[in-house]
Amino acid sequence: MNRRIFHHITAVLLLALSTIPAIAGSRGEKSVGLRAGFTTRNTTASAGLYFSYRFTEHFRFAPKVDYAFRHHNTDSFSFNFDAEIPISLSPGGRVSFYPIGGLNYSTFSTHTQTINDDISDDSSERSNHFGLNIGAGLEYFATPTLRLAFESKCLLMKQNTGGWFTIAIGYRF
Repeated sequence: MNRRIFHHITAVLLLALSTIPAIAGSRGEKSVGLRAGFTTRNTTASAGLYFSYRFTEHFRFAPKVDYAFRHHNTDSFSFNFDAEIPISLSPGGRVSFYPIGGLNYSTFSTHTQTINDDISDDSSERSNHFGLNIGAGLEYFATPTLRLAFESKCLLMKQNTGGWFTIAIGYRF
């Protein structure tokens, strides 16, 4: 009889535990948000969007798009296809460190302005490049759904290598 009561209590506890939301780092976790930062490529501010999908506890895919504002007559769009490896630094996974590695496609616009006989001509030349991303990030989950992050990475690209430093705020679901 005692064994039967034990099995019922165990079944009720397992059922109750299965209704609790999964802890940080669970498979299928998604995150979406805004990014802002600085790029050393043309020493200017940047802004962008990100999305991430966690395939396993220690691997997630994180595509990002960033715009580097015009400075020194150059601006750019950067499309990043990054892999991140989150490593929890605290109990419950509230703080994590993650190395970043990935591919990049960037399009740069160089603007020139000429003035001839009081006529202004503004033209731009576009160049496209592929590159590699290498870096690291630190994330903090202020609440179960609010993600704050800081990333530092180097974009390795022929003639356009530069550093990107960004902060992010996002929603985890």
